[in-house]
Amino acid sequence: MSGEDLPVLGGGPWSPLRISLYRSMWIAALVSNVGTFMHIVAAGWAMTSLTDSPTLVGLVQTSWAVPGFALALHAGAFADMVERKRLIAFTQVLALAIAAALGVLEMTGHLGVAALLAGTFFESVALTIAAPAFMALTPQLVGAQYLSQAFGLDSVSRNIAQSVGPALAGAVIAFTNPGAVFMLNAISFVGILVVVRKLPAFTIHVDSAAKINHVIVDGIKHVIHTSHLRNIALRLALMLGATASLNAMLPVIAKNSLHVSASGFGILAGALGVGAVLAVWLLPLLRKRMTSESMSLAASMVWAAAVFGFAVAHNMIVAVPALVLSGAALMVMINTLFSTFIAQLPDHLRGRGSSIGMLMAWLGTSVGAFAWGFCAASTSVRVALIASTAATAGIGVLNRIALPLGAESN
Repeated sequence: MSGEDLPVLGGGPWSPLRISLYRSMWIAALVSNVGTFMHIVAAGWAMTSLTDSPTLVGLVQTSWAVPGFALALHAGAFADMVERKRLIAFTQVLALAIAAALGVLEMTGHLGVAALLAGTFFESVALTIAAPAFMALTPQLVGAQYLSQAFGLDSVSRNIAQSVGPALAGAVIAFTNPGAVFMLNAISFVGILVVVRKLPAFTIHVDSAAKINHVIVDGIKHVIHTSHLRNIALRLALMLGATASLNAMLPVIAKNSLHVSASGFGILAGALGVGAVLAVWLLPLLRKRMTSESMSLAASMVWAAAVFGFAVAHNMIVAVPALVLSGAALMVMINTLFSTFIAQLPDHLRGRGSSIGMLMAWLGTSVGAFAWGFCAASTSVRVALIASTAATAGIGVLNRIALPLGAESN
């Protein structure tokens, strides 16, 4: 069913869920997102059991982020060139197999540092390739009239998963081990595979794989030659690089500084997601009172203050609220930049354009996670976190001066 054939459903934020096919996909994606966030937490905790090195622990986040940087452009081109139904099905089967393999290795005591990093890397490869296809599929499922609501619901799904997934992972690890979490993540892909079978085949606008480089170059040229898009892309890389310290160092802080168990670590990681969900509901109110430029700057300052509080915290009473606040600030920052970026992309470049935004975000995250891990190994985890707060606040100010969003920020 095309967007033009959809019935008039009303303009409420939940209206796309009345479309049965989109509703099925949204629910399946929510379950899969929960599994993904459980996997990330389990991988970080498993690494702390294998090594005490902050650099290696930080490499878990780097191995998750690198595929987004390395493959984002090709993933976006594939989303515009390959039949999306088949592409999504293939990547979900691959992700399922990798997660199951990690689960078996962990449960049998054969999971080492190299296998954990490799499995995390290839799991991210599969999901990176699928992401632009999912994003490009949304307008075809709901139509242009419900696109903004659908993108909002997609964000809600991810942030609910970010809240629930880490806490569930912590509980599962506390009773069993990270291998069980990896197996649950594998099962979480089954729902998407079931729903994908119900999807109709959609028209492909670019039908020759030989054109892939030309397709990618077209997308890059559009972003480079559009000043506002270029500025936002650079800001995504800088801000996510500066803020990557928190996720990279969270397992080490939880285990060595706050002295919490796996369930406590799940609560800490889940606090970030709770903050992100709260921010989703806060964003409409903020947009009525602030420009995007002001929201971005304020979010960077709030994140810096919250993470500073977390860095010096000695107990969960202080650490959890600080993480909730930092999660909310980061969501406001990312949502503001990415929604502005997506809104300015023409329809025929949406797959490629969104992949460029993803590339810059993953570039910042991968480089930042490694850099802050190295900084922590050279100094201390707390020093690295405090340094990242200063960097985030400083970059927030410089972005407003050197990389303005322009008229679209209003």
